[in-house]
Amino acid sequence: MNQKPIIEITVNENAVIHFELWPEIAPIACASVMRLAEKRIFDGRAIERLEPGFVLQPLFFDGVDPQIDIMIKPEFKTNPENAKITFHRGIVAMAGDPENSSGSQYYITLAASERLNGNFTVIGKVIDGWDEIERLEHVEVEEAIEPQSEFVYHRPVKTEMITKVRLIK
Repeated sequence: MNQKPIIEITVNENAVIHFELWPEIAPIACASVMRLAEKRIFDGRAIERLEPGFVLQPLFFDGVDPQIDIMIKPEFKTNPENAKITFHRGIVAMAGDPENSSGSQYYITLAASERLNGNFTVIGKVIDGWDEIERLEHVEVEEAIEPQSEFVYHRPVKTEMITKVRLIK
């Protein structure tokens, strides 16, 4: 049987979340995430966006670090199988907009979301670590505004750190 690549996220030094990657439907985005994990680019970064009942997103509006400011072709546009996936709790996808997709800013859905269906590149799904996801869903958040776009979002009041992200082959 062909085993899928697994990404292991360690939060606050000890809690672990695993998600499997689906390179058969998002080869470019999955390769980018795997490459960044292998280079340890995701390590030591705070969870920047947390929208209870919607998404958990470690990187958000970076704009500062060229190592992670990667835009790629949206694979939901180029692969019909990707566009057909229904967003439900635990789907992992790439941030972006209808014309561009991030090659670094993945997010985990915390609930089903009709508005995401067919509009973002799906790269996989959470396979374990639900206790940590549940804990994160209930941390206190505060409103924040991204200065360039004035986009309003929420972030944890107390820093929640992604201490390491590893590719498990």
